[in-house]
Amino acid sequence: MDCSLDFLSRLQWRLRNYFCEDPILRDFVEDPYFWSGQKVRAKICFSVGKSFGLKEDLLLDIAAFTDLLHNASLIHDDLIDDDAERRGYETPWKKYGKEKALLLGDLLIAKSLKVSALISIEPTVKASWSSEISNCVYTAVKGAFKELDFSSKITSDVLSGYTEMSREKTGVMFALPARCVAIAARKNQLVLNSITEIFTNLAVAYQIRDDQSDYYGIKKGRRNPSDFQNNRPNLYYLLENSASYDGKHQEFIEDFQVSLITSAMDLAKLHVPEMSDFFTGVIKPFITLTSPIQPARKILGNS
Repeated sequence: MDCSLDFLSRLQWRLRNYFCEDPILRDFVEDPYFWSGQKVRAKICFSVGKSFGLKEDLLLDIAAFTDLLHNASLIHDDLIDDDAERRGYETPWKKYGKEKALLLGDLLIAKSLKVSALISIEPTVKASWSSEISNCVYTAVKGAFKELDFSSKITSDVLSGYTEMSREKTGVMFALPARCVAIAARKNQLVLNSITEIFTNLAVAYQIRDDQSDYYGIKKGRRNPSDFQNNRPNLYYLLENSASYDGKHQEFIEDFQVSLITSAMDLAKLHVPEMSDFFTGVIKPFITLTSPIQPARKILGNS
């Protein structure tokens, strides 16, 4: 089930209203950085929620506070990585300075918690949401620390370390909307665990797609690749420079990524079979790898 344009439009209005009503955020309401994303997490909220029979207004609430948290993570990520642009626009640290960007990210985390706490639903659900947001931030920060400290030259260690780092840094944020929707639908722990595994595997697959885009210098909205220049753990560079490199790392990565997607899809068929069209039509195109071309670092003369 795909997400309706009306749902995305209503979400955009709601998010802009949250910005306008805040004395600090209202100064940033016209910055396209916050409104130019693909809203994949909103689409996840809509599709998972509809499959569970939840009302659209509640799904909008969940999509709003998870989107606020996601934007906070992007601001901090761009600041750490020293990336000057995202989605074709200047990043907040580049536009407003690093101090304001740091505070802006922190403010959006607080705003996410506040929005979730004001939703009209049972206190037990809101308490669970608060715990989810707290755990999400904690786990993502752990993953970010692992990213900064990442170092390995052995292929097996590279893959396991990269997967663990990506599951924490990217996976937890990708799974959050679906978990919050499932909590609102009063789903049991088995379903919650399955949803976590499904979306975490898809998130690692997406991270590989993102690494590939940077490796080849084809990332949308960013003129220059940054992983190689900033010494970030990009799986393509890691395997290419590993002690056991055999020249076939691209094929290996493709096979590994396909296995992640297959595992996620198989699990989804068991627990959310009604979402098969959504995964096929929306998620798979979002994470599918492109055809190999010359790596960006060689184009830039950095080899």
